[in-house]
Amino acid sequence: MSSVKVAVRVRPFNNREISRECKCIIQMSGNTTAITNPKAEPNTKDAQKSFNFDYSYWSHDETDAAFSSQLIVYKDIGEEMLQHSFDGYNVCIFAYGQTGAGKSYTMMGKQEDGQEGIIPQICKDLFTRIRNNNSPDVKYSVEVSYMEIYCERVRDLLNPKNKGNLRVREHPLLGPYVEDLSKLAVMSYQDIHDLIDEGNKARTVAATNMNETSSRSHAVFTIFFTQQRLDETTQLTTEKVSKISLVDLAGSERADSTGAKGTRLKEGANINKSLTTLGKVISALAEIATKNKKSKKADFIPYRDSVLTWLLRENLGGNSKTAMIAAISPADINYDETLSTLRYADRAKQIVCKAIVNEDANAKLIRELKEEIQKLRELLKQEGIEVHEGVCDTKNNREMERARSQSTSLAEEAVDQLQASEKLIAELNETWEEKLKKTEAIRIQREAVFAEMGVAVKEDGDTVGVFSPKCTPHLVNLNEDPFMSECLIYYIKEGLTRIGSDQANIPQDIQLCGLHIKPEHCVFENKDNRITLVPLNGALIYVNGREITEPEQLKTASRVILGKNHVFRFTHPEEARELREKNMITSEHVDWNFAQIELLEKQGVDLKAEMEKKLVTLEEQYRKEKETADQLFEEQRKNYEARIDALQKQVEEQSMTMSMYSSYTPEDFNNEDDIFVNPLFDAECNWTEKEFELAALAWRKWKHHQFTSLRDDLWGNAIFLKEANAISVELKKKVQFQFTLLTDTLYSPLPADLRPVIDYDQDEDVGIPRTIVAVEVQDIKNGATHYWSLDKLRQRLELMREMYHNEAEMSPTSPDYNVESLTGGDPFYDRFPWFRMVGRGFVYLSNLLYPITLIHKVAIVSEKGDVRGYLKVAVQAVMDEDNSDQVGVRQSARIAFETTPKNILDRNIRNMEDRIVEGQNNIDPIKLDELIECDADSGRGDSSVSSDLKEEEIPEHLLIGKEFTFRVTVLQAVGISQEYADVFCQFNFLHRYDEAFSTEPVKNTGKGTPLGFYHVQNITVTTTKSFIEYIKSQPIVFEVFGHYQQHPLHKDAKLEGNVRQPPRRMLPPSIPISQPVRSTKFGALPSPCTAHIHAKADVLVWFEICELAPSGEYVPAVVEHSDDFPCRGLFLLHQGIQRRIRITIVHDPAAEIKWRDVRELVVGRIRNTPESDEDEDNDNSVLSLGLFPGDYLEIPGDDRVMFRFEAAWDSSLHNSPLLNRVTAQGEQIFMTISAYLELENCGRPAIITKDLSMVIYGRDARTGPRSLKHLFSGSYRNTEANRLSGVYELLLRRASEAGVQRRQRRVLDTSTTYVRGEENLHGWRPRGDSLIFDHQWELEKLTRLEEVERVRHTLLLRERLGLDRTLNYNKYRLEYTKNEKEACNMVAKNNNINALANNDTIVEYSDRERELLMRCIRLIQGRHRDSSNNVKDNDVASPSEEVTEMSTSMISSIMSNNSIELCSPERVVIPGECAPFPPMPVSPPGPRDPELVLYVPDMEEIRISPVIARKGYLNVLEHKTQGWKKRWVSVRRPYVFIFRDEKDPVERALINLATAQVEYSEDQHSSVRLPNTFSVVSKHRGYLLQTLHEKEVHDWLYAINPLLAGQIRSKSARCNPQNGNNDLTTSKEVTVNLK
Repeated sequence: MSSVKVAVRVRPFNNREISRECKCIIQMSGNTTAITNPKAEPNTKDAQKSFNFDYSYWSHDETDAAFSSQLIVYKDIGEEMLQHSFDGYNVCIFAYGQTGAGKSYTMMGKQEDGQEGIIPQICKDLFTRIRNNNSPDVKYSVEVSYMEIYCERVRDLLNPKNKGNLRVREHPLLGPYVEDLSKLAVMSYQDIHDLIDEGNKARTVAATNMNETSSRSHAVFTIFFTQQRLDETTQLTTEKVSKISLVDLAGSERADSTGAKGTRLKEGANINKSLTTLGKVISALAEIATKNKKSKKADFIPYRDSVLTWLLRENLGGNSKTAMIAAISPADINYDETLSTLRYADRAKQIVCKAIVNEDANAKLIRELKEEIQKLRELLKQEGIEVHEGVCDTKNNREMERARSQSTSLAEEAVDQLQASEKLIAELNETWEEKLKKTEAIRIQREAVFAEMGVAVKEDGDTVGVFSPKCTPHLVNLNEDPFMSECLIYYIKEGLTRIGSDQANIPQDIQLCGLHIKPEHCVFENKDNRITLVPLNGALIYVNGREITEPEQLKTASRVILGKNHVFRFTHPEEARELREKNMITSEHVDWNFAQIELLEKQGVDLKAEMEKKLVTLEEQYRKEKETADQLFEEQRKNYEARIDALQKQVEEQSMTMSMYSSYTPEDFNNEDDIFVNPLFDAECNWTEKEFELAALAWRKWKHHQFTSLRDDLWGNAIFLKEANAISVELKKKVQFQFTLLTDTLYSPLPADLRPVIDYDQDEDVGIPRTIVAVEVQDIKNGATHYWSLDKLRQRLELMREMYHNEAEMSPTSPDYNVESLTGGDPFYDRFPWFRMVGRGFVYLSNLLYPITLIHKVAIVSEKGDVRGYLKVAVQAVMDEDNSDQVGVRQSARIAFETTPKNILDRNIRNMEDRIVEGQNNIDPIKLDELIECDADSGRGDSSVSSDLKEEEIPEHLLIGKEFTFRVTVLQAVGISQEYADVFCQFNFLHRYDEAFSTEPVKNTGKGTPLGFYHVQNITVTTTKSFIEYIKSQPIVFEVFGHYQQHPLHKDAKLEGNVRQPPRRMLPPSIPISQPVRSTKFGALPSPCTAHIHAKADVLVWFEICELAPSGEYVPAVVEHSDDFPCRGLFLLHQGIQRRIRITIVHDPAAEIKWRDVRELVVGRIRNTPESDEDEDNDNSVLSLGLFPGDYLEIPGDDRVMFRFEAAWDSSLHNSPLLNRVTAQGEQIFMTISAYLELENCGRPAIITKDLSMVIYGRDARTGPRSLKHLFSGSYRNTEANRLSGVYELLLRRASEAGVQRRQRRVLDTSTTYVRGEENLHGWRPRGDSLIFDHQWELEKLTRLEEVERVRHTLLLRERLGLDRTLNYNKYRLEYTKNEKEACNMVAKNNNINALANNDTIVEYSDRERELLMRCIRLIQGRHRDSSNNVKDNDVASPSEEVTEMSTSMISSIMSNNSIELCSPERVVIPGECAPFPPMPVSPPGPRDPELVLYVPDMEEIRISPVIARKGYLNVLEHKTQGWKKRWVSVRRPYVFIFRDEKDPVERALINLATAQVEYSEDQHSSVRLPNTFSVVSKHRGYLLQTLHEKEVHDWLYAINPLLAGQIRSKSARCNPQNGNNDLTTSKEVTVNLK
């Protein structure tokens, strides 16, 4: 037994691969072949694969020392296989590989010396060794056969008589063989060479007629080598028969790449079928070789699935010495095919063959065949059929045919086998001389067939091909393809030569096929050496372009066209010889084009004129069709625009109509005459002035919301941004494009080219800033950033495309144009300024009203909201001439504020002004443009204390018409980054960017010292009303610029390295809130509901992971609590222990919230990073857990609703290595869980989603907190501390009726559309909706910074004026904008509360008034009339002293359930009302239908703020409790969390300050004798909190509600100026609603 010899050979690059600049991915070292994956990352597992073979031939580079030539390949493989054939073994060599890999070159080679392949060299060496044999006792004989396997059909290439499909049979001893396949005897190498040449050319000719090509067939060339040796001692002759099979396989092809259809597709499928079957056979044989002997019998080898593998069965794992040569390509573009070939070769290396010496094969076969024939004859004799010897007897054949028709099926099979056996024995008994005679007869038949086909053979019989005979007239074919012309010759014999199709009754000498060819088309008459063409039956025949119907005598070089497609040139050798002697031969070349042009000219057709005429016709047709299409498109556009306008108008009319219908009464519709009248036009509106104001307010509010329009711009233009980045990468431009949002704010004004055009003729509110979508262009090469509009991006993109096409069309040797030009020649780059903006600051001028001097330290803020430094500026009024010495630069200017109407703001109306620059005793007047007036009510707020100054209160120095001079001094800049070398400052009035006052540049040494400008600018203005309004509320803009010391790469991280980061509470959460894990039961997540909110509830959820303890109970795993963890807690688990997940839901009782049961608990997104980047559809770790029924918990003394459920969690089912192994040091495992819970009267489940982090220890490891703080606290030993809490907000929205649910608007998303070169962007994506949310956060930062500067200026001014020490609050009242979140509307509420506090009058209401007020309150709150039982007042005892009595108002407002109506945040405050309303007795609500869908639940996780405002111990008294309890309280706004003690890490209760009310009353304290107490009342319960010390009251109130604490401190200061800071005894009752 021996294995298959496997060799691999790599060829050089071909022209296609060289033109595509392919890289070589094949390396060979010894017998090892390595292939490199061009798509994999280097130094990875899949980067390179290595294979070991018997031979690895490096034929890629001829100059390489390790280059393997044809001779080397033959020395290694050919000589060994030839020696095996002389030893009597069967030999097979076949080449395997893709098309064009070099199989044919390896097997056949070329005709040049040194380029012959294995087949020619084996044949040549075979006969060389035969000739060198001098032994007379040894005789050699060689026979060859050549067959082709095409579309699973076998054809003989050496015998043209066998045109049909040859049958493949199988003999028990011979194995598979081809019946009637010709075996020709050869005597020399030249005979084999000629037969190979004849077979190849016969294939070529046959392919021309049968539409087959050699690349679509497998060729098998077989040499039967016989050695006869005479034994002198026994005088017996022995034979050794060796079969040498040389196989040239067809290359595999792909239907999609070739575009094959119909017959071509079928041919390719058959090729791939045979090659696929060959691969299956190789794999099956390799598996058998690797198994033990017992299992080999059960394996099946699919030999019969293909003719190729059936014939090569003995060569593949049978009686043969086999060698396989795998031809591969070195190019990276063929990586997949090359890797497949190497894998097949590697599998073939394991095949084991059992070769035996074929000795005395003929004698043994003859004997066995005779016995088999005898048995078959006896079988036929039993059937009554007499069969005699001899397969060539015609009579015998007729008898057998008659017998076969009369016999049974068994007899038919026996007769068939008998005939096959007799044919085999006849071939075996055939003598050598008979074989030679048979070969000669077949040669003569082949020449005759070739002559019929128009192919001639030379007289010596050596060459087959087309040549011009010397005497015989003939026709030569002409074809449109020059390579197909003159390939066929048809001889015109003496007498008549008939031409027609194969359907003629009379056999035709020359058979043609195609349209317009008659069965008997024409006759060539050769008489007296003259050729006459005679048409038959009206056949279509042209001679020299003329159609003939009568006999025509032909002359040499005549063009004959038969039918429409068959073109011939007639040649008469004798006439041509005579014309040549007379020099009458024309030099004009006669080909197919010549014949066609001649035909058209003779038929009167001017080809050029016809083409021009046709072209004009097509152009006219195209023009008309284009005009029609343009007209149709224009009409459709107008129709669509008209429909859009009509629909928009209809929507507006319907909205207004519905609004007006809502104000109608039923009596208004009783008039039948007005039924069809549109109330929008004909009905009289009965809105009140208040309703008009509300409608206008709502219109102005929603009119400027841009979320939808911004999404349209982002997603609709994403394809342009992607294409620009792709072109930039391909052209190697160092430019990146990304979307950005720009809003016109004080710190980030829009550039002039990006500012939207405002139509002042329309009634637009120009004060509201607009947000636009722009393109941020990061010029990495020059370290600059530009902003483009979307229109500019499209314009530049057209230029980019043109540059890309020009770049692609340029040749490699052409000179490169200047692509680096930054002056407009390159569309990627813009001019970048020498100085770069550092930031902006603002200084308000309201101090000029008094006048006093203020020195400001304003923040220099960048456009992104980052503080880049501080600027010190002094602003003062110049009352007298100031001639004092001044350090630095001093300048003066004169400006004018003209009063202009609002409707001509920002127009090109300019006044010339004088600017006087004071220098060295010279005055140089300079004209200034008019400063544009800014509207005082532009919406930027009013931070001046003098905003309410009336006209009669204007100071004397600012009288109308009087000149006023003020001075702006730029002192220093602090904290400027050292990356800016030259720094200067310029300032101007608001909205005046074209003219500014500038300082001189100052060198920035970067040593931390302030930059001293000391620039003094005196500004003189004639006082006008617009100027006074400006200095009341508007600031001066200061802009700081700097120049880079060097050009760093543009990266914002480098520029902002030294910038102070915003506080932690301003940053987004450390881990984003995860979306719910997709449920296996409920499918995709439902779209969010947009209906009105019916009820809200704060839900506290406890998460526990329980593990099975030795006692058999599930014990909660240890949890390490810390705010530094992304999930605020870390579960410490053991490996390989059964677990359960336990979830407890805690909230205040609510009639609308009733939990039925949990429907599903899904766990997924297993990862080791906080963020989850895996696609939901590709997440294979999602697992739905088995649930246990949920139940309600009842804890004594706690009336809150507690719903708990558990689920069995088998972490091994996730098939995640992160959960199966012990966690590595420093690693954490994160997962997301989602619980789908069912609520009563809800149409969809409520989803609780939480991210959990964990660490898995060994099974027997002891778990405990890893920090010493938690370890020594010992809290982890408490099982109730081993849980993780989460805060959720549950919203119940009203379920919409059918058809009322508003559909979500779809946006045209172009971000996923493919553009050329997208694969080079490496995952880059354009920004989408997240950009809008990030921009809102940036605007929030800018707004807060602006408010801080305004408040700082106000406080500084009030301090200088001493207003904080007076009680004149109403005259100079502070007003703040809505953006102040935690201290909003302080002074306004203070005034309202003062008014209420000072009003001690208690208004008494009648029963009717109380009932009406209660109805209004219920209507506003949206509540039904609930029942209220009589609740007894519980006795309350203070921990310090026993309380004897409590006021009724205190108990009712804190301890009673009925106080919910009174202390609710939705309570409407009525002026003059202080007495609480009595409870209204109502009937209890009836039971609801559990199947009724009333609400849509929505649960959202609330991330707790990391900032702790206050923490410590408080005495807590809660309603329905019997005494005070000391609890640890932590204030994390907007929540107050209550713990059991300081070491308790789990939140036990929470109070939402956003919906709670804080009450503090000294009168209440004196009545109930509870010092240091205040109450916090939520919607469902009340808390009475008592501090441990008196001094802590103010601190706790300030932490819970800074507004309340400030009011109490301010009130006490006014009442007791001496000890107002520490005395709270005189304060009255103060109640603040925190909502």
